[in-house]
Amino acid sequence: MEAKYKILVLVDLSETSHETLKNALNLAKVIGGSLEVFHVKSLTNIVKNENQISAMRSLDEEKNLSKRKLQNLVNIFSKEESIPLTFDFAFGNVKNEIEHHIEKIKPDIIVLGKRRQKVFNFLGEDVTQFLLNKFFGIILIAGEGKNLQSIDGISIGFYSDTLGDYNVEITKDLSKKAISPIKFFKVRKRSSVHATNEAVNRLKSTYNGKNVVEYEFEESSDALINFVSKNKIGLLCMGRGGKKKDWTDKFIGEIIGTNRENSKLKAPLLIYGR
Repeated sequence: MEAKYKILVLVDLSETSHETLKNALNLAKVIGGSLEVFHVKSLTNIVKNENQISAMRSLDEEKNLSKRKLQNLVNIFSKEESIPLTFDFAFGNVKNEIEHHIEKIKPDIIVLGKRRQKVFNFLGEDVTQFLLNKFFGIILIAGEGKNLQSIDGISIGFYSDTLGDYNVEITKDLSKKAISPIKFFKVRKRSSVHATNEAVNRLKSTYNGKNVVEYEFEESSDALINFVSKNKIGLLCMGRGGKKKDWTDKFIGEIIGTNRENSKLKAPLLIYGR
């Protein structure tokens, strides 16, 4: 059966790549997706010698090394999983190569991981913010030490103030493995971003037979993140706010740690498209 979603997994081949791919595989199991793993490396970090022959030799060696590492990473999962899984890699300007690859394969969802101190970072390149600006589809940022569950069910929380009508289809697919109760969050102070009651009600209606509970917090990421942690929520979902994109991008940046030294949110974060 053809996969419903095409999922692109960005990896930097660091120690977190295994966890990133595991999150992507579990998401694919829940919603029905195929996976492509993609790695890109800057040429300036490979070719350090002006001698052309030496530079070509370094490039060939790095190509072979990257291919082996990607093949080994994919092999770990492909033997156990029935989900279509391929890989590719490129050398060049990191952001340009990622943008070209997105245009080439047209993924529905992009999955990326976290490094120790920053959200997914290719040798200093802030790929997360770049994707938020350039990619209009869904982005899943893998959890830090907390993998997205697929077999035993998902405990899902939605940040209601950022959701809209375009979120309904993926929400239906996520609900297949969701466990009760489904949690919706709002902030007490009137925020710059609102989902219509109709949109939120449509989202809630996708969880037929499951309880839905609502919570309100002060307009602070700390309160929401603490609740996510204490209640063992396995996946936090939020939108980008449409016309209020700048506000939601700033808020997303705060809770995933792109504006701070360490990431605050440990659970996987699914950012809806726009």
